[in-house]
Amino acid sequence: MADQSPGPFDHRPAYWTGQYERAAQPAQVGRQHREGGSIGVRLASLEARALAIGGDSAGALAALSDAERSREAISGRDEALGVFDFPAAKQFAYAGTTLLAVGGQEHVHRAIVSAETAIRLYRNADGDDQSVGDLFAAHLDIAGGHLLLGDLDGTEKMLGFVLQSSPERMSASIVRRLTVLGRELGGPQYGGAAQAGHLRDRLQHTVVRASLPAARPPELPT
Repeated sequence: MADQSPGPFDHRPAYWTGQYERAAQPAQVGRQHREGGSIGVRLASLEARALAIGGDSAGALAALSDAERSREAISGRDEALGVFDFPAAKQFAYAGTTLLAVGGQEHVHRAIVSAETAIRLYRNADGDDQSVGDLFAAHLDIAGGHLLLGDLDGTEKMLGFVLQSSPERMSASIVRRLTVLGRELGGPQYGGAAQAGHLRDRLQHTVVRASLPAARPPELPT
């Protein structure tokens, strides 16, 4: 019988089920055997994101620095195209998620800058190189960053891109992010502010619409 175990880069099942330490392991192993091209950037970015969300801030920041060094080491056009190609826009999107999960005012500010860079790069890319999922995630990371900084206006502005989009374009992971932001907007630190309540209602409405079976697209590899 053929081996049915996950391949060396298959971190996604563990990541999407909250097993973040386990999700980081395939990337850690893969980085020991990587060759040239952006695969090194991909693996380090995957590891950084998983470690950050799992609570290992030091490990996440170290992996993030390795992703940056791997990008700098790439010379000429990346040879590994297709599924293994990891464009700079995606790297900045992952960095934003990682830094936001690490937390702390300095890292939150860096997360916002990284996510803004990802959005700019994607919007300047050819249509085939744009990722709707990454654009959603980057806008939500910026919104979450502004929320952590107490800036409801900035949060509302960034949420607009997602909330004005068709729910049919939102994957399960984006719906989960919206749900988390909705809970955070209901926190006592906002003292029942009308703006926070209005945003929370919009988020909940979008979550309900996007959660309908016919509306949800499959979770694509990232």
